[in-house]
Amino acid sequence: MQAYFRLNNSILDCGLTPNELKVAVCLYSCVFNNRCVVQIKQATIAQKCGIKKIETVANIICQLQRKGIIERVSRPHKANGQLGTYIYKLRAIVSKGYFKIKRYILGKLNGVQLRMYLFVCRAITKKNDMWNSFNDISRALQIGRKKVIAVINELVGMGFIRKLKVLKKDGSYSDNHYSVSEPTAENKNQGKKEESPEQAATAFGTFKNILHIDYILPVVACQAVKQDFFYFHSGVVP
Repeated sequence: MQAYFRLNNSILDCGLTPNELKVAVCLYSCVFNNRCVVQIKQATIAQKCGIKKIETVANIICQLQRKGIIERVSRPHKANGQLGTYIYKLRAIVSKGYFKIKRYILGKLNGVQLRMYLFVCRAITKKNDMWNSFNDISRALQIGRKKVIAVINELVGMGFIRKLKVLKKDGSYSDNHYSVSEPTAENKNQGKKEESPEQAATAFGTFKNILHIDYILPVVACQAVKQDFFYFHSGVVP
């Protein structure tokens, strides 16, 4: 499976709502070899897009048909006569009018963040440099300039884009050059909750959690935990 998929350059100019954009991106992420026919369950779409109700996905599908993103929807019958999974015929991806998106973004960004990320990917040059001004982005996405700066900073903090230091003619650095990047392990672990005693995978993790959470243990249990702790440090597998 390729690490990226394609989107038409016009995807951000179709007047899609945040949820409509999420569903459209989800459908296009299932396109392979530029064959824009996708078979996927609406429950799967809802899960990938963070949408709670399947009925909401069904309504969004209808809106995407009206706006020309989906050209046709069909639902074949199975051998037992029951209805099968929906099949969507998407608008073809223009051979010279597309931009690439990494698959790992699916389900990781909210509506505004996704639109901003797609704009950056569309505006990026061959040198992986996006230099559009905040005012340009504000006009293109129809959101306030302060919101543009705030969302870009969020994407930088999450590790999806990276700020570039580009020297200007007057010797100062430009403040609106960015490149697309992939979150590091540090970014991915931000906000990660501490594991519970039941989730601790190692003897040391169990030992540490038990000491902090339950100070009153039977003597036999204490001895067993100390034995596991010894095995952990000695490298012996009991």
